[in-house]
Amino acid sequence: MNRVLLIRHGETHGYFDDVGLTEHGEDQCRAKGDELAGELPAGARVALVHAPTARATATARMLREVLAARRDDLALGEPRADGRFDSLHFLHEGAARESSGVAAHRLQYAGNGTPTPDWVRAYDRFDTDYGAGSRLGGPIDRWMDLVSLHFEPPQVIAYRAWAGLRALGTTDPASVTLVASHSALLRGFAAAALGHDPGEPRNLEHVEVVVDGPRAAVAFRGERVDVEVPTELPPWLNPAYLDDGTRAALPW
Repeated sequence: MNRVLLIRHGETHGYFDDVGLTEHGEDQCRAKGDELAGELPAGARVALVHAPTARATATARMLREVLAARRDDLALGEPRADGRFDSLHFLHEGAARESSGVAAHRLQYAGNGTPTPDWVRAYDRFDTDYGAGSRLGGPIDRWMDLVSLHFEPPQVIAYRAWAGLRALGTTDPASVTLVASHSALLRGFAAAALGHDPGEPRNLEHVEVVVDGPRAAVAFRGERVDVEVPTELPPWLNPAYLDDGTRAALPW
């Protein structure tokens, strides 16, 4: 069995670009690290994986820093990036790109008098307020039931998360993997497992996944379900998109 915690990153400065954590976000990471230090079993081997974004990278590094300071009996791995746990992808210039990074390109069209491209209008429908609105989770609420030609659909992000989980590959019962990821991935993954939308994960809240061979237990906010680990992809999803988590491959 392998226990994995999919953890949302700490509070960030905003979603107008790929930016890091606020001071409060760093405090959230320290609190989560303290929580984990109090419950991880003695001698546990802890792997740390993170999405390639600045906010997820900072979250993983801070969690490791706190665990190293609080526990000298843990075998702590070094944080490593895996794009399969990346934030919501957006189709931009022929590639699947992390959506907050695309937002920075979108802003260049604001008020400059040039025709607005279709992809900018698609982003506007998702979120027109790149600060307060994003922090409140509103854009992800809309994304869960929005049909868009540019945004990665929730069911695709769920398959992407499962591909990342399968790639972890450990069967060590004494191991736990901490994955610093994003609200869209956690929410799409949890909704696919639970059968309903559980709502926006809070910063540093986690979805627990315990993989046991072909099956897994998924737990979030007091709900726990037993599901099959998907090994077959629907024909409309290009397997290359899930191979290594890079952003270069097209989703379909």
